[in-house]
Amino acid sequence: MKNKKEYKIKLEEYAEEAIRRCKLKKKPVVCRCGETPGGTKHIGNFNDNLRSYFVYLLVKRKGYPARHIQTRDNLDPIRKLPAGFSDLKHNWVVTTKKLVKDYEKYTGKPLFNIPDVLGCCKNYSEHFRKIYEKECKKMGLTDTEYYSTYELYKKGKFNKYLKKIFKKIDIAREIDLNIEKTKPKDYVPVWAICEKCGKITGRIKNIFLEEEKVEYVCTDRNLTASYTAKGCGHNGEVDWKNGNTKMDWEFEWPAQILMFETTIEPFGKDHFNGSWPFSKQVISKVYEEELPLVFYYEHFVTNKKKMATRHGNIISLTDLMNVLEIEAIRFIYTKRPEEQRSLDFSKIINFADEFDRAEKIYYEIKKIKTLKETYKIKKNYELAMFFKIKKKYTKRISYRTAISISKNVSSSKWKDELKKRGFGNNPENIERIKLAKNWVEKYAKNIPKVGRIKRTMSSL
Repeated sequence: MKNKKEYKIKLEEYAEEAIRRCKLKKKPVVCRCGETPGGTKHIGNFNDNLRSYFVYLLVKRKGYPARHIQTRDNLDPIRKLPAGFSDLKHNWVVTTKKLVKDYEKYTGKPLFNIPDVLGCCKNYSEHFRKIYEKECKKMGLTDTEYYSTYELYKKGKFNKYLKKIFKKIDIAREIDLNIEKTKPKDYVPVWAICEKCGKITGRIKNIFLEEEKVEYVCTDRNLTASYTAKGCGHNGEVDWKNGNTKMDWEFEWPAQILMFETTIEPFGKDHFNGSWPFSKQVISKVYEEELPLVFYYEHFVTNKKKMATRHGNIISLTDLMNVLEIEAIRFIYTKRPEEQRSLDFSKIINFADEFDRAEKIYYEIKKIKTLKETYKIKKNYELAMFFKIKKKYTKRISYRTAISISKNVSSSKWKDELKKRGFGNNPENIERIKLAKNWVEKYAKNIPKVGRIKRTMSSL
């Protein structure tokens, strides 16, 4: 690649800065991300995982040790069942009003301590963990270390951060009251898990630092403006260590960052403008540790709306993998992270064309005017391929051609058709025809509304 030293993409700059920081400490670079298993994850959620994995790969590529870590926030309280979700076979399940009503009694309970709606997994969070982690591995994220937040609490990994909150409760309150000024002045940004009802609704009344206990009353708790967890009124006293209490998000997130000695972490623009300004204060003023490198990305939208798990307005990774190659999907995430992008099924052809163009530029089949843009596209292509690149270019059919073949030629004659058109025996072209056939059958006639196989929950 000519003149490659003259240019860098932003992710390379992040990787180099991460290495510089860690060399001083003689520690590996830690690229971290997190997710909440409260429903079927969408392609917007995958931003955290893949963008941090890109940095991980770039660090390793430069010969420096690195780790890629994902935490699973399965101790978070459930608010409400989502409008729909995937079963383990990726069929889309529409949530009935009756089921939503039946699950209202769990509002405020930890996700890991709620029964799986379909009864196929040991708990609610485990259902969505299985689906998402399997999808991430299919996307090629094979070196990720996964951690359960609930297990981290139980093993005492949060204990020292809880102690710092309690020791500096006045500073913690000051930060917290700047987040939400309507909170009472004696608010503690930690909740006890009620021994009687099991909900994260134990409002702490007294802190006994030396005895390592807190006194609480189980009261109603506003999880958001729209969702309230009902307390049972129980008064109790518990050891605040090892999973008996849970921090508010703005304190828990930075504790996770620090316990893994995170070097760099990406997150969405909403967190960058919302939680992060307060979490930075928690790290520096309460935990008194160094801030990590961070960078943000804009969200994906579908059907002109922001994707939302709870509303069922999503495209899952499985949905996308059924119609587009994994490397082409990964290429989408290399482009314009600071710009909002629309990922509708009507645009699949465009995404395939973008990838094909980048591939031709990488192999210098196609040339563009500026060296800087050429370098950027080539580097993005390498990232999309996870640096596993063939030495020679093999001719790839366009997605439009694949659609035409899938509609007009029987599958038994696809190889003959490809030879006739001068594409040889490249197995990637057969795969693209299969993907194009899926797109035609599932989405082409009903863009953008139809996208899932549905079955109702009336029998549950």
